Amino acid sequence: MEQNNEALKRRSRSWWSSHSQDYVGPGEIPHEGVPARMSDEAFLTYIDRIDANFREDAYFAQKRKAPLFSGLMPVAWLKDKRVLEVGCGLGAHTEMLCRAGADVTAIDLSPTSVETTRRRLALKGLRGEIREADAEALPFPDEHFDYVWSWGVIHHSPNTVACAHEIARVLRCGGRFGVMLYHRHSMYNWINVIFRYGVLQGQLLRKNVQELHNRYTDGKESEGAPLSKYYTRRAIRAELFPQLQITRQRCFEQKHAVTFFVPPRWRRKAQRLIPDRLYTRLWSRFGFLVFSEGYRP
Repeated sequence: MEQNNEALKRRSRSWWSSHSQDYVGPGEIPHEGVPARMSDEAFLTYIDRIDANFREDAYFAQKRKAPLFSGLMPVAWLKDKRVLEVGCGLGAHTEMLCRAGADVTAIDLSPTSVETTRRRLALKGLRGEIREADAEALPFPDEHFDYVWSWGVIHHSPNTVACAHEIARVLRCGGRFGVMLYHRHSMYNWINVIFRYGVLQGQLLRKNVQELHNRYTDGKESEGAPLSKYYTRRAIRAELFPQLQITRQRCFEQKHAVTFFVPPRWRRKAQRLIPDRLYTRLWSRFGFLVFSEGYRP
């Protein structure tokens, strides 16, 4: 699955620049891109709405009413630490890391993401270094960061192994990391992608599994993103991060996996009725999002 493919990387850069990783409400179409020429007030309203939907979808990442992703990031430990975020998207995690008191550097291959995150931090009075860069060749010296964070990013790279090795390279000895990737042994993969689209619709007769992943993961409403790869937990440990010590791997699944049939106007209310802890436990092995955390020995 790993390849050095600059043409594919340019396609991914272009696609993600036009189809941002926005989080929308039930019934809305995701990945429509950041609206152009917004006033500062309109921009902050847009960002706040995206973040509110992100919080609802990522119910597993924080207690209700707690700061975004405070249940997965080592928030109390991050103060004054040198932190790298690989793939900043629209900057929700970047903002969270800054508010935790970290010295934050965030990169993204998409210039739209870089511009949006810079504007977000500036309007909210936060400081961080946001730059356009390639995760396959990070522009930082060895052992430069205390913590590396990446949420749903490097599985879109042609060479995810190179990205993972770069994360290990720039992480100092004793430094910590948290990385989320798509899970190959998930119900979403086997039931939705392979069985529904591949078998029932007969698409495996003309497409391979990787092509199905590309078509029916991110941006499936608009023919799919150029590249989306899935990994097993074992592959993450043995092939991506053999230099790092993974101390915990957890799988998560968004609640729309079981509320998709509820009319959009009532879907959020239905999701809130599902106990967070129970739902997290049910999907702890076969959820679509596999989160790995640990340290560099």
